[in-house]
Amino acid sequence: MSLLDRIREPSAVLGMLALLVAGGAALVAGEFGALSRVALGASALLFGLYVAIDPDKALQTVTGRQWVYGSNTLVLSAALIGILVLVNVVSVRFHQRWDLTAQGDFSLSESTLRILGDLPAQVHAKAFFSGGLSDRQKTEDLLKEYEQRSNGKVSWEMIDTFQQPSLADLEKISVDGTVVFSMGDRRQTTITSDEAHMTTALLKLVNPTQLKVYYSVGHGEREIERFDDRGYSNLRTQIQQENYLVENLNLLATGEVPSDAAALIIAAPRSAFQPQELAAINRFLDAKGKLVLLVDAVPNDSNVEDLVKRWEVTFGKGVVVDPLSAFPQDATVLIVGQYNEHSITRDFATRAAVFPTSTNIETPRFSQGINVQSLALSSGTRSWLETNLGQQAAYEEGVDKQGPLALAVSVEVVENPEVQEGLPPGMESTLKRVRNRAVIFGSSEFAANGPLNLGVNRDFFLNALNWVTETDQLISTRPRLEERRPLFLTQVQSNFVLFSGSVFLPMILLGLGGVIWWTRR
Repeated sequence: MSLLDRIREPSAVLGMLALLVAGGAALVAGEFGALSRVALGASALLFGLYVAIDPDKALQTVTGRQWVYGSNTLVLSAALIGILVLVNVVSVRFHQRWDLTAQGDFSLSESTLRILGDLPAQVHAKAFFSGGLSDRQKTEDLLKEYEQRSNGKVSWEMIDTFQQPSLADLEKISVDGTVVFSMGDRRQTTITSDEAHMTTALLKLVNPTQLKVYYSVGHGEREIERFDDRGYSNLRTQIQQENYLVENLNLLATGEVPSDAAALIIAAPRSAFQPQELAAINRFLDAKGKLVLLVDAVPNDSNVEDLVKRWEVTFGKGVVVDPLSAFPQDATVLIVGQYNEHSITRDFATRAAVFPTSTNIETPRFSQGINVQSLALSSGTRSWLETNLGQQAAYEEGVDKQGPLALAVSVEVVENPEVQEGLPPGMESTLKRVRNRAVIFGSSEFAANGPLNLGVNRDFFLNALNWVTETDQLISTRPRLEERRPLFLTQVQSNFVLFSGSVFLPMILLGLGGVIWWTRR
């Protein structure tokens, strides 16, 4: 065998390797650079040498059966790769996601969708992330969703603070993971890149003027600074995320409700308001003030009922018991699923609220210009208002009030009630001139730190606040809170899971192998 015959086949192999080097170098460098060109030239020379040494054998190789089969495989592989590339290109250009989780954990909330749909101008987001921050991909996916759901009104870019530190310095970014939204000359930042905080940033960007709500203190009310189960610190955070400012108000010290109050919140006072305080609140309501009131079922020295007499509203003297729709271990922790038609509760049709230790609210039959409407009700005639609080809960006919009972009501005083005549429940005329709005809850515990995250409690309170302050466009279902869903197994179930993978499945495979061996021996 001559020297040329010995180098013929190695030249073909080297030519193939050179061709692979040319393609790999181009992919890595992102361009067809010098290394790729040199490798491609070497590949052409080596293949040319392979053909020149023995042209007849080269022709026979490319026309033989083995070459045909190999070329078919190569074509099919190339077609598969092409299809995968095409699918990837389409998925990048036409972003689409399907949320298959039980609670829709990866779907945007109705509140976010409404804000994105109502954006008045183009919004650009800059997300500043270092390469190692774990939330980067999550934020990128969320911004893609914002861009799609806003029909292109939201554009965005990811900025690596390691590779482009000057851009971070220009925006005065000091916290890794900051997202900056800009619309015209307005600018709003958030250092937490989940849906709740990013939507709040968009809301503040669109509505830079924040409404102020005052929270009554000084009478044993629930405290918005407390983080325990009785506190309202979580509620304060949620209110602030709705673009409100929250400030404590001691009426005994100020003597008046400030004129910039969009609403006054009174949550479960235990002691009585002084006459001058009641007078100040009444002056506030006379001047078209708005009120959110939460009361306790347990008797105390509060005289807060004096504030709602103007609307002929009174409170029950007991605790609502509902054995058919309550926690199994406590029939006074109500699971509320019955709502009347109202903008506050319009999205609650298949969702429940949790009202622990609630009293009922008595409403007037009819009053011209004053619309008092029940929002949430106990389940039916099997519920009742238990008035003997120190005894075993049992319905006493003629003593206890039978359900269904109102657990939350809305109050609206209209200066021109005639414009509402003939409209179906839940519909409001745009010509209506509102004088007062109030929402009264028969349970203050439903908005405390623990229960606030149950069911629709958070949305119920925030929708009520938005309705009271006449920012009805914000009434919707909000970004979901993270929900823990642990799986609890009995000892038998735990053993089954453990031994299924470690013992049973291997034994089944071993047995099948033995059967096959026995039949073929």
